[in-house]
Amino acid sequence: MEIAGKTALVTGSGVRLGKAISRALAENGCQLVLHYNSSAEGSEEVRDYAATLGVKALTYRADLTNPDELRALVSFGTAEFGHLDILINNSAIYLSGKGMDTTSELLEKQFRLNLFAPVLLIRAFAAQLPEGLTGKVVNISDAKVFRHQPDHFAYRLTKAAVNEMTLMFALELAPRITVNAIAPGVMLPLAGREDTDMEALAERRIPLKRVGSPEIIAENVLHILWQDFMTGTIIRVDGGEGI
Repeated sequence: MEIAGKTALVTGSGVRLGKAISRALAENGCQLVLHYNSSAEGSEEVRDYAATLGVKALTYRADLTNPDELRALVSFGTAEFGHLDILINNSAIYLSGKGMDTTSELLEKQFRLNLFAPVLLIRAFAAQLPEGLTGKVVNISDAKVFRHQPDHFAYRLTKAAVNEMTLMFALELAPRITVNAIAPGVMLPLAGREDTDMEALAERRIPLKRVGSPEIIAENVLHILWQDFMTGTIIRVDGGEGI
């Protein structure tokens, strides 16, 4: 797909990976619906950056765990741009806890945003795409789910499910819509752990001896969008940590 002039909806566009992906899309001429929930400032920064490039970008706040707000987000995008060509499912939360410590409330909170929201967004995206046009979905997964550990039990379940969802929707929505995923490895310190020694972590855990970056993930998103013979693929971008 030639993405210049297309319209992309990016969830969680104001921080971390979502912000880098949104900037990269704008740099390649892609119009943007910039979703945020609590990170208005970051999304507005991306909007203003896109404007300097001559690219139309609009921000929209929505709680994606609320199906009504989720549908309103998609309706906003179609009302402003006519239709959406690209969906980037990036929003997620990362809640800690092993399986025996995970409450039903925590499970529900994790699944509503990390899994149910992407499912509903893909359905809404497919429904709004005009007949005769093609679309692309990129889901952000996580490379850590390929290495089984008991920590972050609910989060790992959701991301493993995102991988399976990617494959199932790739089959169901072909050939008009491609559905792929990126599974990032270590990119940034965790929120609240900004003092983590990332170089030491990379030396200890990653064969390439360095961590990634949001910009690397953005480059891989662009690669997927430019491909027209790729669907049902989950790209691990983890510096070899998973092997």
